[in-house]
Amino acid sequence: MKKTFGVIGLGRFGSSVALTLAKLGYTVIAGDKEELDIQHIKDYVSYAVQIDATDIESLREAGFKNCDVVIVAIGEDIQSSILATANLKDIGIKYIVAKAQSEQQGRILAKIGADRIIYPEHDSGVRLANQLTQSDILEFIEVSPEYIVKEIKVPSTFVGRSLRDLQLPNKYRILVLAIKRGRMTHIIPSVDERAGLQDVFVIVGKRDDVIHFMKKFKLLPTREGALRRVLNTAFRKSI
Repeated sequence: MKKTFGVIGLGRFGSSVALTLAKLGYTVIAGDKEELDIQHIKDYVSYAVQIDATDIESLREAGFKNCDVVIVAIGEDIQSSILATANLKDIGIKYIVAKAQSEQQGRILAKIGADRIIYPEHDSGVRLANQLTQSDILEFIEVSPEYIVKEIKVPSTFVGRSLRDLQLPNKYRILVLAIKRGRMTHIIPSVDERAGLQDVFVIVGKRDDVIHFMKKFKLLPTREGALRRVLNTAFRKSI
């Protein structure tokens, strides 16, 4: 049975997490105190609600008590972030991921019950330099142990074909999260996007499905042990 995720705080980071979870087929409850932020996301997630996360009864009524994992992505309102985390702990959420602006805030959040602290500004900088410009997506992947993300050079047989024609989700059970094309990165590309000769796909899927796909198109390193070490190092963090 698939997990139900909650996301509280729908700024750029929280929205990215919620939209990616929804695209991967998970039930997502999204909440924010601002009506405008709710309107931007309500058509893409399972349920979006305007909520004051500092009110424990509001969290219960909105259905967050039924979530397996809740991401507290509240921005610079440190007090609200702390109260929301404490409330989620009180209503019995099993796993809480909390965004922190500083190490001090992170220590406080951990003490009141957050199971994992994330620092998006720092982490995104590291990943921009070393991997990809979609650190928010990678933050989600780290809380979903069944899935891995991998960059692949587009197979020659894909060139000129659209994502719709390739039918990767149906044929291989993988999704293309982004296409890197030169200095540009297209996050969650349209199904009408066509693969180019120099493109790099950022794919996501269950570990076995991704490895099967890479083997089929000869995208694995020549030494299987090298791949295993890379995958384990890059994607071993999980709940």
